[in-house]
Amino acid sequence: MGLTVLSPASHGAALPSGDRPSGDPVRSCASLTELTFTDGTRVTSAGEAPGTPAICHVRLTVPESVNIAVSLPAHGWNGRFQGVGGGGYAGVLTPPDDAAKAGYAAAATDTGHTGSPVSGAWAWSPTGMKQNLITDFARRSVHEMTVKGKAVTGAYYGKAPDHSYWNGCSTGGRQGLMEAQRHPEDYDGILSAAPAINWDRFIPSELWPQVVMRESGHVVSSCTFEAVNKAVVAACDGKDGVTDGIVDPRTCRFDPSKLIGEQTSCGTITAQDAAVVKKIWEGPRRQNGSFLWYGLTPGTSFAGLAGSTPTGQAAPFPITTDWFTYWLAKNPDFDWRSVTTADFADWFDRSRAEYHDVIGTDDPDLGAFRDGGGKLILWHGWADQLIFPQGTIDYFQRVAAEMGGQARAERFARLFMAPGVEHCAGGPGAAPVDPLAALVKWVEQGDAPKTLLGRNADITRPLCRWPAVPRYTGHGSTSDAANFRCAAAYDPQRR
Repeated sequence: MGLTVLSPASHGAALPSGDRPSGDPVRSCASLTELTFTDGTRVTSAGEAPGTPAICHVRLTVPESVNIAVSLPAHGWNGRFQGVGGGGYAGVLTPPDDAAKAGYAAAATDTGHTGSPVSGAWAWSPTGMKQNLITDFARRSVHEMTVKGKAVTGAYYGKAPDHSYWNGCSTGGRQGLMEAQRHPEDYDGILSAAPAINWDRFIPSELWPQVVMRESGHVVSSCTFEAVNKAVVAACDGKDGVTDGIVDPRTCRFDPSKLIGEQTSCGTITAQDAAVVKKIWEGPRRQNGSFLWYGLTPGTSFAGLAGSTPTGQAAPFPITTDWFTYWLAKNPDFDWRSVTTADFADWFDRSRAEYHDVIGTDDPDLGAFRDGGGKLILWHGWADQLIFPQGTIDYFQRVAAEMGGQARAERFARLFMAPGVEHCAGGPGAAPVDPLAALVKWVEQGDAPKTLLGRNADITRPLCRWPAVPRYTGHGSTSDAANFRCAAAYDPQRR
């Protein structure tokens, strides 16, 4: 990448030096349209958005068609750069103004295509898969966004960022880990929440609940699923010393067959219902019963992956049906209902073979990121209804093994699990309050986080480093994180 900054003075764009505070720009926002890049990247617009605080919005287009939005505080820049991640299949470009309001120079990207984040059709064409767009989505766009975003930041403020941070959840979490694995020099700190790593495995596995229901000839109603989860909470809550509606699935060995015959507001729970629930929790398996991938954890909502319409029709998650339709079958007329438990492993293996190296994002060798002084915080909600949290645990354990054991790995990378928290946020559990602040403190002050503070509307909790769990001390309010301690895990994680 090459950058030529045209002299702002020669174009009347320089700002008076006078008593300009540290962190304020050295040139006008509008003058950033004059920046040129030797690779053909174009600044398509630059202008200050009205409002308080004032933000300079810059749009860039990178050949071939990667679009980038940069948001720059017009006053009071904190000297840091923040890359902001996307979600799903991406395809939208939203200025990262929240980061700019917090004092960061920030950038985001549409990853090289436009469309709904739940649509994967953009990767397919009648003549073959659009490999350039797939590469942009998987990795190239984020690196380009980072390099170009920092260049624009340097031109606007007259100096490079002191530190750079990544902040993303879901696809954004995967993007951050892709940066750590492929471009370890891009960021000093990476915050990766509910990361969509293992994409080639968890995305096809999201269809498993619907395949199981279709083969059973019985779409389980949302009411029945809710009754099952209420029973799970009733049986498994309180293992941390307090009854609060939050379940750590490591404490829960619930057998859904115990509910057969139970009356609910939507009828009697049947053996068929229980069998479906058991298979969904178990996760996809080969015909011989061997493991393919993880399933939903007990107590987690079934609505995302085992949803149905009010009339009892299957309502699969569109991200995964598009994966089968456009990325695996490569046929817009493909019907997901043709997938069976008998051939599920064939689809799963095809997904791995074609896309693991492209978008798997599960390389445990983070040695270059570590050696460059990088710090990584991972967190994942135990009640994630879309991305199976066990996959993140598996990745962290492999990182630890690759880096010489967990104690050595935790010198630069830490994993925090959040009981009761759904995908990126929500649920009865306490989600991290400000994990980015903890990351900044670790990078800039060397203070590694022992816990993260979690909060919802009613409670605070410490989120513990894997594999420790929070336990109530028996003293004081059960809504106060100070009255919990991190203790050894209840038992080893099981597949």
